[in-house]
Amino acid sequence: MKKILFRYLFKGFLFPLLFTIVAFCSLVIIADLFGSLEDFIQNKATPGQIFHYYLAYLPAVIIMIVPPASLFSSLYFLMQLHRHGELIAMQACGVPLQKIFTPFLIIGVLVTLFLAALQLGPGGNSQAKRDQILEDIKGNKTAVHALRGIIYKEEAEKRIWYFRQLDFIKNQGEDVEVVVQENSGKDLKKYFARKAAWKDNHWIFYEVNRIDYDSANNFLQSTYFETLPLVSWNTPPRQMVALEKKPRDLNASELWKLINKPRSIQKTLLAPYQVQFYTLVAEPLTILVLLLIGLAEGGRLSSRHPTAGVFNALFILIAFYLIFHFFQILGQGSRIPPAVAIFSPLVAFTLFSLFRIAPLFGIRFPGKHS
Repeated sequence: MKKILFRYLFKGFLFPLLFTIVAFCSLVIIADLFGSLEDFIQNKATPGQIFHYYLAYLPAVIIMIVPPASLFSSLYFLMQLHRHGELIAMQACGVPLQKIFTPFLIIGVLVTLFLAALQLGPGGNSQAKRDQILEDIKGNKTAVHALRGIIYKEEAEKRIWYFRQLDFIKNQGEDVEVVVQENSGKDLKKYFARKAAWKDNHWIFYEVNRIDYDSANNFLQSTYFETLPLVSWNTPPRQMVALEKKPRDLNASELWKLINKPRSIQKTLLAPYQVQFYTLVAEPLTILVLLLIGLAEGGRLSSRHPTAGVFNALFILIAFYLIFHFFQILGQGSRIPPAVAIFSPLVAFTLFSLFRIAPLFGIRFPGKHS
């Protein structure tokens, strides 16, 4: 009997959830298609390019859609149980509410883990990949793949890099200058290379002049190399351009390397990248937060006024996203610590949902009357 009930509740929540995800994803993609159709037609995009465009965009759409879908799906199924008197019948037969909610929470945890793997893996910079494919369709590959006038400082190694142009897809740089300094700030060496390439986890300079200085910063000699492998120089191009790119253009791994590497980066410059990293971690968790809100409001539905709980949940959903994005802005501006900015709304709304759901389990708070 318990297994039959579990399967019934599991399927009863899973099917509306999948339907809502597919429906919402379809609406978002169709809306984007109407917005991008002119670009596709003007640039004669092939069906394969359009397919890869939306395949790259799909992870971002899923991550955006699933949390509110979990809220609406739980509300819908609980409303159906209320409407047919099944929820009361289950409780009358001695089935505790925690067992009724268990299938919902199991699905919520599984979907959260899936989204976390997607978000922290290939889907973390999904929108940037979509934009890159669109620029490729337009023929603006250089605008996406290469940056000009890049200056990068390696504090630990005391090296200052300058690239006239750095292509972080081909891992090649043009007209490269590198200054190697002492701890005191005096120049030890300077490199002037026509080209540079990142191969086998180190840099190789081509057509390069190396200028050496003595301890008094006087010129010693200039040496020309046709090819100069620099095996110990192992900072990849993507890390060098990280601060030149928008935070959303970096995936979780690139963001972590940027914010975790000890360098003297201004706090205000680093804050948006920290906020983006913590956002990637937090967004999958919003599924559980909104699911708890759905269970709290769905469990409190009244057969006489069923729509009241739906409007309450909708209002809470809007308030959650408004507050979440407001705190994001505060974190990006270094008004509050980035981790606090991202996770405090999740903690606050989790506590709020537990406060709302507690009376369903017979838990009363001082000063609260039924």
